[in-house]
Amino acid sequence: MKTFSQPVLLAVSQMKEFEKFLQGPLEVCILMNLHIRLLPNMIRAAHSAGKTVFLHADLIHGLAADEYGCEYICQQLQADGVISTKPRVLETARRSRRAAVLRLFLIDGQSLSKGISLIRHLHPDYVELLPALACDVIPELLDGLTGPGRDGTPAPDISLLCGGLIRTPEHIDRCLRCGARAVTLSDHELAIRYLASHRRAE
Repeated sequence: MKTFSQPVLLAVSQMKEFEKFLQGPLEVCILMNLHIRLLPNMIRAAHSAGKTVFLHADLIHGLAADEYGCEYICQQLQADGVISTKPRVLETARRSRRAAVLRLFLIDGQSLSKGISLIRHLHPDYVELLPALACDVIPELLDGLTGPGRDGTPAPDISLLCGGLIRTPEHIDRCLRCGARAVTLSDHELAIRYLASHRRAE
């Protein structure tokens, strides 16, 4: 499983932002809202620069968000990980030995309960909680994943990410204090500033 040494992961949906990412200190990017024809060269360039690339399978133009699309992502594009809300996509990513990231939207208690059940079923490597404003429920989510399930299956070993509506360094800090391993955000300047301050604090 890919592990993250930095607390911020950059979501990239424009070529200009991707070029800045290649030249900067951030190690991991998530490609989304891009056309499939751009991806081969982008992923090769990122790997040549020693970067890690995750693909959001549900948000790539021209690619079906199903197990066949995921096979293409893993086998042809050689992405390091796959993000999706769809169980079959993530199951395919795991079979392909790529990091599987379940994107989980928390809007109420019912979505939290369903999310816990889905995590126990899929055993993804990471779970991205959206919006990040819901980070206060991380302890409750982790508590729901503690110990064996009702069917006796072991507790999944996952790491949590937070994403969506992150606007300030303080919000990033809050997510990390609540138990997130890292946050995902599209604000390149905020990500760079936070990484610099994080390094100074170490």
